[in-house]
Amino acid sequence: MKRQVYIALFIAIFASTMGVGFIGPLLPFYARSFGAAGLTLGLIFSGFSLARFVFMPFIGRLSDRFGRKRFITAGLAIFTLFSFAYLKVDSIASLLIVRFLHGAASGMVVPVAQAYIGDVAPKGREGSVMGTFMVFLFTAFGIGPLLAGPLADRFGLGAPFYAMGALSGVALIYAIIFLPELGLHKERWKSRAPVMTVLKDPVVLAAVLFRTVISFGRGLVIPFLPFVAEELGASLSIVGVLLATNILLAGFMQIPFGKLADRVSKPLLMGWGIVASAAVIAAIPFCSSVAWLFGLQIVTGISLALGLPAALALAAKCGDRYNGMGTVMAIFNTGMSVGLIVAPLAGGLVAEWFGLDFVFFAGSLVVVVGGFGGFLLLIRWARKIGAMDCVDPAPESVPV
Repeated sequence: MKRQVYIALFIAIFASTMGVGFIGPLLPFYARSFGAAGLTLGLIFSGFSLARFVFMPFIGRLSDRFGRKRFITAGLAIFTLFSFAYLKVDSIASLLIVRFLHGAASGMVVPVAQAYIGDVAPKGREGSVMGTFMVFLFTAFGIGPLLAGPLADRFGLGAPFYAMGALSGVALIYAIIFLPELGLHKERWKSRAPVMTVLKDPVVLAAVLFRTVISFGRGLVIPFLPFVAEELGASLSIVGVLLATNILLAGFMQIPFGKLADRVSKPLLMGWGIVASAAVIAAIPFCSSVAWLFGLQIVTGISLALGLPAALALAAKCGDRYNGMGTVMAIFNTGMSVGLIVAPLAGGLVAEWFGLDFVFFAGSLVVVVGGFGGFLLLIRWARKIGAMDCVDPAPESVPV
C-alpha cells in the first residue's frame, strides 16, 4: 500500500509542480507586458503565496479531519482551471486575481501531499522519505523553467501556460485513479492536539522560521534574477537554465542530505543552510557574466538541499507526535508563503528606492540575521523546556 501511495503522490505532484515551474522565469516579462514594475511586480508574485498563506492552515487542519485525497484532487482541478485563465488576462488587476486563485489551489495540493507522506513514513527515516519526496518536487520545478524558455522563444509567451494546464490535468486524472484514501485520519483525529499547542511548540516554530527565511531568499531571486541575467545578455532560454540549475541540483541532493538528516543533528544542517543561502544572495550583484551567475546557482542548489530535508523531518516528527500531520505541514508551508509574500514586496520597494543591487544585499542581511539568530534562540528554548523530545537526540559527536 505504501508503495502505491508513494508512486501516486510522486507522479501527481511531479506533473503539477512542473507546471508551476513553467511560468517562473517568464512571469516577470509577462507581467511587464501589462506595465507591471517594481512594487506592482512584487504584488503579482506575492499574490500566489498570499493565497497559500490564507488557505493552507485551514486546508491542513481539514485534511486531518476528512482525509487527504479529496483536497489533493480538488486542488489539482482548480489548479488546472486557473492555469488556462492566465491566457485570458488583459490587465494587471486580472493578473493579480488569477495569480491569487492559482495560489489558493496550490495551497490545497503540496502541503496535504507532504502530510500524506508524513503519515506513512517509517519512524527514524523521516528525513530519507521526505528527501525522496522533495527530489520529485524540486526536479519537476526545475524542469519547468528549463523547458519554458525554449517554448516561449519558439511559440510565444502563451505556450508555457497551455503546457502548465495540460500537465496539471494529467496530475488530476492520475490522482483520481491511483491515489487511495488510507483512512488514517479517522482514528488520529480523536487524539489530535489543539492547534495552539502545535503553534507554541518551539521545534515547530524553528522549522517554520527556517522555511520562512529560506523562502525569503528564494522570493528575492525568482523575480529579480531574470533582470540581472538580462543585463548580462541572457536570453529567455538562458534565464530558464539559470533558474532550473539550482532547483534541479537541490532536487538531486535531497536524498543524500535526507539520509544525512536521519544520522546527524538536524538543527546543525538547517543552520548551515541559512548561512550558505545568505552568502549566495549577497554575491549576485558582483557577477560580471552569465557564467558567474551559473556558478552561484550551483551553490544555491546545494544550500537549498542542505537544510530542507532536516526541517521537513522535524515537522514530520512533530506532526506524528500531535496526531496532526496536515496541521503541522500546513503551518510549515505557511512559513514558505510568508517568505515568498514579503520578499517580492520588499524587493520591489528596495529596487525602486535604491536600485537592483541593494535588493540582494538587504535580502542577504535579513536571511542571515533574522533567520540564523532567531533559529538558534528557538532551538535553545526548545532544549531548555524539554520540547526536543519530539525529535531523535542528536549524536553526541555532532554539536547542535
